[in-house]
Amino acid sequence: MHHRQTMNYPYAAWRRILFVAVLVVIIVIAFAPATTQGTIFLRFSSLSSSSAVNHIYVGFAQIALHQVGFVNSTGWIVISQSFPKVDLLSNQTIPPTVASAPIHSGRYDEIRLTFSNCTVVIAGSPFPISAPPMISSNVTLPVPPSGIGDILLVVAFDYSTLFSRTPSLSFVLIRTSTA
Repeated sequence: MHHRQTMNYPYAAWRRILFVAVLVVIIVIAFAPATTQGTIFLRFSSLSSSSAVNHIYVGFAQIALHQVGFVNSTGWIVISQSFPKVDLLSNQTIPPTVASAPIHSGRYDEIRLTFSNCTVVIAGSPFPISAPPMISSNVTLPVPPSGIGDILLVVAFDYSTLFSRTPSLSFVLIRTSTA
């Protein structure tokens, strides 16, 4: 006589289903931050006073954000797009947006801006000048999934360097704020 042996599994089916559901939730949580997107808005402004300088047009070559939790040599997200030239002496009440780009959601702790060549307009005549040095700022910027991270950088500069024998432009970071 042949006996059919049945497997007696000690756990009920609902426990196995619960285990699989918890495992799926853990996997989704582990991979969700790397795949969700938010949007970064970067605005750039200056503290300026009236002078013989009519306009200071600044170009941007690269903007990079550093993700929290990575060492400084890694974790940089570079925003790749063509950036507009910004007039630092414009009379706009709202600072111009330099970048609006999708990025991975998460927390960022530093921003770096690299500039391209600039143009200064003095008494109606344009003068090209070399790009200012890179500026970097520590900032706490959360970018939620499908949300917005908004940064405003306010800089100041020395007008006297614009009138020197070799005109130059360098920024002093006054304030970094997030909204």
